[in-house]
Order: sequence, then C-alpha cells, then structure tokens
Amino acid sequence: MRRLSTWMCLLGLCCANVFAAQVIVNDSVEIANISPKDLKLIFAMQKLYWSDGQKIQVFVLPGNSPIHEEFCYQRLDMMPYVLRHRWDRLAFSGVGERPITLGSEAEMRERVASTPGAIGYVSGSSVGEVIAVSEESQGGQDEAEH
Repeated sequence: MRRLSTWMCLLGLCCANVFAAQVIVNDSVEIANISPKDLKLIFAMQKLYWSDGQKIQVFVLPGNSPIHEEFCYQRLDMMPYVLRHRWDRLAFSGVGERPITLGSEAEMRERVASTPGAIGYVSGSSVGEVIAVSEESQGGQDEAEH
C-alpha cells in the first residue's frame, strides 16, 4: 500500500504541469503572450491597461474552483488566499476593485469573447500560450457541442 501511494505521488508530480490553466483574452487584445510578471500584475489588479491603452477587464472563477486554484499555483505562483487578500485590500481601501467572478468555464469563455480588453482562464494544456477568443469562435463552438 505504501508503494502505491508513493507511485501515485510521483505520478502526480510528473503530470502537474501537463494540464495547466489556459489564459484566454478577447480578440481585441493585440498580444501573443504575456510574461509571468505581467500576468501576476493583471490578476492582482495592479496593471489596469493593455499596452495599446485599452482597459483590462479581469474575469476569474470562484475561489474554491479547482481550476482557479490550479491557475493561482501554476500560472501566478501564489496561493489563492493571497490573491483574494490583495483584492480585498484594494476594494476596502477604495483604491481598486475586485475582478468579476463567473460561475463556470462556459460563462468565462462567453464573457471574455464578448468583452473588449477581457482576460480570463479555462482548463487547458497549452502552458505559456495565450488564446484569443471571439464571439464568432464561441458561436461555432456552441453549435458543435449541441
């Protein structure tokens, strides 16, 4: 039994980065990739505008979501409660605001696709790559699912 749990732990460690959360942005955002530093600043609500001057609209999943936790650990290199604490401090001090929390990945894809300057994340396997989504691509995806 002990060997089984050891092998399961090793397998988990080896596969941890295979299914990282995928960053998605609205197709109005002219960016191919985002540095880890900029990603952290964006989701900490400290970087408010894209390089072209367009306002960044941040969408997140609920704090207890496995995808949100995975995103915080793997892409932002921070614990989810630390991120939430930063948002609370900004909101309570009146200096900033929290990101918009959405209920599901489907809603995340839809809102990011329909909101200019939006950024969010979904489950995926393309580590480091940023996917641009548009309303047209969402329509085709929804039709394929039905």
